[in-house]
Amino acid sequence: MSKGILARAGLWLGALAVVALATPPVIAAQDECEFVGSRGANTASEALQRITNESTEEEMTAAYNEAWAALEPELGDDNAVVLLLAAQAKLGLKDFEAAGDLLDRFDEVAPEPACQKHSRDMRYNGWVQLYNDGVQAYGDGDNDTALAAFALANEFHPDLRSYGNAALLYAEIGDNASAIATYRAALEADIPDADPEQLRTTIRGLGDLLKEEGRTDEAIQAYTQYLEAHPDDVVIRIRYALALADGGRGDEAAAIYAEVLGRDDLTAAQWIEVGVGLYNSEDYENASTAFSKARQGNPYSKEAMENLVNASVLAGRPGPVVALADTLVNWYPYDASNYQLLASALARADMNDRAMQVVDRGEKTEIVFHFVQMAPKSAGGYVVRGSFEARSATGTVSIPFEFLDGSGQVVMTEVLSTEVPPAGQSGTFRLDIDTEVPLAGFRYKKVGA
Repeated sequence: MSKGILARAGLWLGALAVVALATPPVIAAQDECEFVGSRGANTASEALQRITNESTEEEMTAAYNEAWAALEPELGDDNAVVLLLAAQAKLGLKDFEAAGDLLDRFDEVAPEPACQKHSRDMRYNGWVQLYNDGVQAYGDGDNDTALAAFALANEFHPDLRSYGNAALLYAEIGDNASAIATYRAALEADIPDADPEQLRTTIRGLGDLLKEEGRTDEAIQAYTQYLEAHPDDVVIRIRYALALADGGRGDEAAAIYAEVLGRDDLTAAQWIEVGVGLYNSEDYENASTAFSKARQGNPYSKEAMENLVNASVLAGRPGPVVALADTLVNWYPYDASNYQLLASALARADMNDRAMQVVDRGEKTEIVFHFVQMAPKSAGGYVVRGSFEARSATGTVSIPFEFLDGSGQVVMTEVLSTEVPPAGQSGTFRLDIDTEVPLAGFRYKKVGA
């Protein structure tokens, strides 16, 4: 039967905005970084200042080219402002390698802290452009271009999002060695105030790949180093325990599982992570306990519901979750895996006739959904994504999605309108939900319902 558990997180896909960059001050007395002006720098500064939010692509390109033409003859003079303005022009022209070289030269001739702020801002804006280019390419299905953009972004400005996306894409094409190296580079990078969730995802990705490659001892070492700095991260403690169990240190792993299951301060998301770790170690009894605790924190989490049914059936306790499995089929009527879960629960509970009826219902849906989940976006709001294929549906379908708050009330409805892929092919869909109301879950209706 389907485990209903995703092994890896998806890419960070939220588009980002550049910071507001003032043109480097050629004659700004209030700036602590003292620049020495030049004819080329003055001309370039005037050209760059003509760029506004209303400028067209053609107008911006013309301004960047004009700035570059004015600066190019002066690049051999090691004038800091010339190098900085030239880097800005090259960023605008998307010549990122040249921009990076110019910023490296700027850092050498203007190492003062006040001057380095200009360099950091410029590098960050270059990173944002590359990151957004990678997101766009990934959305267009061009993974090679996306990977190249994320990899170059990592060289421009260290950020766990671009490192993580590059690592996931390396793993997707089967280059686990490069993915592992990218995760290690991310953990070793100088990233002050790294986002805890991004950091957790990074170490989790590294540990999973090391285990997948049979390098369990290295995974244990990586988790150990991380936990020395973050001893209260229960999610990684469970991953650490799973690695210990795989490494033949079952008693140590069992002690960690027992300690974690005795806690009462975890969020629903953390309990899901705990359950996943226990499930993957084939401790289905304790996994079902963890998923049950997740549902106590959020009864409307699709992931918690699916995993609770799955773990309970495998633990030999199908009866108590038959009703929940039936709810999953009613709330997610195109999810093939939920028909399988309900049929398995019924069969294990000696209700074989009903199980066969469910299998038959599941095989007659006009559309089949796979791996549909909702997740919060880093920039706010939520995203629902998944893959799907058609059985009998054709053309464009419109599927109403309802979104629930913590009390189970429907707070908003969005309609997914998407073109059905040809028979024998699969497609993907994505719903971006912009709301300030915290969402606890979602459900959807059949076409025309």
